[in-house]
Amino acid sequence: MDLSTVSHEPPGYACPFCVIEPEFTAWREEQVFVRISKHWDPAGPGHALVIPTTHYENIYALPDDVAARIARMVRLVATAMRRRYPCDGVTVRQNNEPAGGQDVWHLHTHVAPRHSDRRNTTFTRADDAERARYAIILRRSLEALV
Repeated sequence: MDLSTVSHEPPGYACPFCVIEPEFTAWREEQVFVRISKHWDPAGPGHALVIPTTHYENIYALPDDVAARIARMVRLVATAMRRRYPCDGVTVRQNNEPAGGQDVWHLHTHVAPRHSDRRNTTFTRADDAERARYAIILRRSLEALV
């Protein structure tokens, strides 16, 4: 079985990550961009997504050069969060296929701030003003790193 052809996208799928949302985008390069998620745990706001600019549904279809750019950006986002967010660590997660927890059919990697004194378990819809504010915070921190 060629896993690079495995697809769970429904017919006519309108990909939310193929739409540019500049007010929530913390960083953009040729192959990847970083967007503040619309869902985050109130105990750890500022959850970011590292997303390839080209639409790849899952990790099986991802070219090696794009995978390398994503890995680099995930490391930079994690470092930027630890430097500028009030957090004690980060969680990095990438889901594939429904059984793996994927529910958006465009590959993306989650980078979420974590706190040693708080449990991060309940995700809610983030306020757009807060998302935009965190995009600026993360952008400034990334600019200092790159």
